[in-house]
Amino acid sequence: MKKHDNHECQLTEKILNFRLKALRKRKVHSKEQLSKPVSFWIREDRLHDGPGKELTIILRTSGCRWALGEYGGCSMCGYIQDASTMELSEFDLIKQFDYALESKAEEIERDSSDYVIKIFNSGSFFDELEINPLVRKHIYKRIAESDKFKEVVVESRVEFVNAEILKEIRECLNDKRVEIAIGLETANDHVRNAYINKGLLLEDFKQIILMCKRFKIGIKAYLLFKPPFLTEQSAIDDCVDSIRTCIDLGVNTISINPVNIQVGSLLEQLWKQKKYRPPWFYSLFSCLKKALTAEDLKKTLIVSDPSGAGSQRGIHNCTNRECNSNMIDLLKKFVSTQDISVLANDYHQCKCSFSYETQKNCH
Repeated sequence: MKKHDNHECQLTEKILNFRLKALRKRKVHSKEQLSKPVSFWIREDRLHDGPGKELTIILRTSGCRWALGEYGGCSMCGYIQDASTMELSEFDLIKQFDYALESKAEEIERDSSDYVIKIFNSGSFFDELEINPLVRKHIYKRIAESDKFKEVVVESRVEFVNAEILKEIRECLNDKRVEIAIGLETANDHVRNAYINKGLLLEDFKQIILMCKRFKIGIKAYLLFKPPFLTEQSAIDDCVDSIRTCIDLGVNTISINPVNIQVGSLLEQLWKQKKYRPPWFYSLFSCLKKALTAEDLKKTLIVSDPSGAGSQRGIHNCTNRECNSNMIDLLKKFVSTQDISVLANDYHQCKCSFSYETQKNCH
């Protein structure tokens, strides 16, 4: 894990102050609430072999150790708000997972689509303070029992990934395609640690890629589009470089996540002070067209499903609902088809494209 320099320590202090205030406002959950996940859903998704569907389950755990620790977590993240304020047993987590799976089991079995199952917990799946080995093995067993789940995705910070963990998930899930999703955010160490407060070096990420390849496990890299303190143009340049770096490293899936303003984060405070604006769709499309070729898309899956898209807290263009709706549809079409030419069309039909050009170098 990266050590902080003086500049990063100042950012950490600010993040920690906002985090502590937000944590004091968290709701106390009932015992009944702790036996159900934060959320779960089925919707269309892009799998490696083509269009399919996802079952996403967000477990309520004790929360991300990085966010709860002395460094206060990442500057844009507010997921710790979903964490439990009460102690959770392994049986609570098993009940959460089983509740979601069994609620959707009939729908999944009736469906002809292939599925990817995504298990998120707003922290690290491999952190034993969040999800212990008994819970993990139960989850693996339930997933392995279903032929409908062709792909499996779990998230973790790099410090919780090791050979023993990878051997276990590989053996338990047999021939299913497994990916470990890691928040790289950017290929730039300075941006990642001085602006996002990630506590991660690119070299650490590279080592995890090599380790995963030994166990025939894929890597999904999350890239943050427009980290705090970057202009629109800087965000484009940063993400283009990050996409190219990930492709060169052999990352299997790249998920590009435009910033959405999350409650309790430092970024929310900057946004309220009008010191930050979420990215424009124009910037994201420009980035994708600059970074990707048809050949890239044959070997690397590119996905983007922005939270809060079209709203003031998420990626958006102007206040025109039709403008944002058109952009969302274009992005979905690109992800579904993996055809970069989808974005080559003339989509600058809204007058806000002129406003965008004058604001590209603003935060």
